[in-house]
Amino acid sequence: MRRSAGGLPPTSSGAALPELLGAAEPAPPARPRGSRLLRNLGRVALWSLIVVGAFRGLLPAPASPPPATSAVPPDDRRAAAVAAAFLREYLTVGDDRTARAERLGRFTVAGAELGRSVAVPRGEAQYADLVMPAGSRPVANGVEVTVLAHVLQLRSGAYRDGGTLAFVVPLTTRREGVAVTGRPRPASLPVISGLTLPHPPTAPAELAAVAGRMARQAVAAAVAGDRSTLTRLGGGRPPSTRPLPSGWRVTGIGSAEVTGPPGAPTAQVPVRARPPVGRASYLVPVRVQLALGPRGLTVRQVALGGLP
Repeated sequence: MRRSAGGLPPTSSGAALPELLGAAEPAPPARPRGSRLLRNLGRVALWSLIVVGAFRGLLPAPASPPPATSAVPPDDRRAAAVAAAFLREYLTVGDDRTARAERLGRFTVAGAELGRSVAVPRGEAQYADLVMPAGSRPVANGVEVTVLAHVLQLRSGAYRDGGTLAFVVPLTTRREGVAVTGRPRPASLPVISGLTLPHPPTAPAELAAVAGRMARQAVAAAVAGDRSTLTRLGGGRPPSTRPLPSGWRVTGIGSAEVTGPPGAPTAQVPVRARPPVGRASYLVPVRVQLALGPRGLTVRQVALGGLP
């Protein structure tokens, strides 16, 4: 039975408050004034607690929060991260099968048995050196994530390419996290190799020659930070620029290839660049947007780097 403060039972409908205090008990013996004052103060506090308890009993109880295990709409980013981490462990098979089972158990629901799902020949091992989520779709109580994985096989100390595989990882989603519900299913690679794209329209030869020279000059000016040249090429207003990431440096600029309609040609200028660390260099395509207006051909954008 629930009790209110002071050890008294809660009030019930129709019951008088004095009866709850036990008014039929004999009166206590006379005490000094100080003791009587303390006793009166105690009664006031007790009555306050009783009234507050009775008032609270009349109020509706607050709605209880939903259970922590109720399903929520799948979080694609969270599920993709778990699926990728799980598939790396799933495809990694060596000599220590017990340790592998323990690693897989960190990602799966209770009772999922995955220990014998991947078998390799005796004396060989397998590793996934790259995993990447490639898409997802919602299902009942969760989500299925397609993950690409590049596999390496090891035998006698030598690695061999095991190819790129795609698996669909089933997951359940809860408020507290995501868990794998069973074995992954193989899927087709979402890649179209050898696809032929339509060639963009070519600009007239005379316009293409002028646009190519201007685009190359604009790239050189953007690399050197030459604002005056950029302003001239932009027709009095410098074009927007997207520089290379910090630390990258350009070591060479190639010839431009111009495509697109005559009114808004686009030039691709290949640039040889090196990152901050290492001795390798990379051929980077720089996109230059131009426009043909009342002032002639002008440069509108020079994009050396990717998205900011």
